[in-house]
Amino acid sequence: MTEFPVPLDNLIAYVKTLHPDGGPLENVADAFAVSEQLDEQSDALLGYFVDQARRSGLPWSQIGAAMGVSKQAAQKRFVPSQPSQASLPGEAADALRAAGHKPFSRFTDRAVRVLFAADRLASGQPESAAGNESAGHAPIGATQLAAAFLSEPEGLAAKAIRQAGVAPEQVYAAVGTGPAPQLPNQDRAMLPELTFDDSTKAAFKEALRWALRMGHNYIGTEHLLLGVMFTGGPTAEAFTALGLPPQRAEQLVAAELTAYQANLQGQLSSMGRNRPIPEPNEAGELYPSG
Repeated sequence: MTEFPVPLDNLIAYVKTLHPDGGPLENVADAFAVSEQLDEQSDALLGYFVDQARRSGLPWSQIGAAMGVSKQAAQKRFVPSQPSQASLPGEAADALRAAGHKPFSRFTDRAVRVLFAADRLASGQPESAAGNESAGHAPIGATQLAAAFLSEPEGLAAKAIRQAGVAPEQVYAAVGTGPAPQLPNQDRAMLPELTFDDSTKAAFKEALRWALRMGHNYIGTEHLLLGVMFTGGPTAEAFTALGLPPQRAEQLVAAELTAYQANLQGQLSSMGRNRPIPEPNEAGELYPSG
């Protein structure tokens, strides 16, 4: 069996960064919140393959046997009376908030600015001033998020897109929105006021999975890009049509991270310092590793 995509050590390290100075009970609360989110994702994963099995014509008796449960138990878990997979991201977010976890606490400043820039596009007022404009307009979708990546040209998502040979105008035309404004740092207290559709919620969950898989204690624009790409849907298909499929995006993000680390190591060496490279917070900014 191949290595599990999210090693336990990475999960433990991630939980410890949520409250670096917290005690055992805070660690338990944070671990519970993260496990709730991962449980929702595992349910969605299983549900996807159960749906594929049903589409291929397999009966519930065989599907239940493959899961090690009865036909009735399999049906009870996956018949339409259960919540739809599309609703799972929202339920996961509610569980995190109920546990006291702040869903955006580990987003980099660039990633936060991208969210607010995407909100300007969703509002239909891309040049409007910063502020709470989410009420009364469409939620932020993956299309707005994709266009907003380019509002941060020094972010790793924008760099990966450029390295793929895709021009901003091509992205805007493909996703049907943009350009988004380049914003100053935003008030993180306003993040809960933003609204997101199912495609963006799914991208957030996938971004978290990528951050954990890469051993990062933050979520940057590179993780959000991979989140958009690997959840599929029209936005990912638009990027693929432009010559940037998900696997290529993963390669380019990895290359940008490697280049960043090499550049930083060179800077440290020139200063006569030889120390481990801290985790990058997107091209030149370091996120405090707890």
